[in-house]
Amino acid sequence: MNASTLGVKLASERRGAGLTQSDLAARMGTTQSVISRIESGRVTPTLEMIERYARALGRPLTLVFGAAEENPSREALRGRVRRVLGDYVFDPWDRNPTESEARSLIADGLTRESFERRKTSGAGGKRS
Repeated sequence: MNASTLGVKLASERRGAGLTQSDLAARMGTTQSVISRIESGRVTPTLEMIERYARALGRPLTLVFGAAEENPSREALRGRVRRVLGDYVFDPWDRNPTESEARSLIADGLTRESFERRKTSGAGGKRS
């Protein structure tokens, strides 16, 4: 179990208990930003912190280590994105990128013209 997986599990348990990050932090005697860092996987909590987390939830936590984690395929991830975004395509040129961002976009083949062609062909235009 990595920090990200643990964070997702802890966040799910917190939401299941009907608590916000701020509520939980107050019960634990810490700050909301600490809870956020743990739940986002940016910080791996100590066993002591996980124990405090469980006590603040008011119920035991069950964590399973060593279980095989299924990582979705790239196609499965793309499918999730398509279901959520539909035909929406983010156009980074719409937000007036800095000069260094523009160079990076062009180096990656993401030219202003390629996004303009998508818009005029009706493929991937923005939804209102």
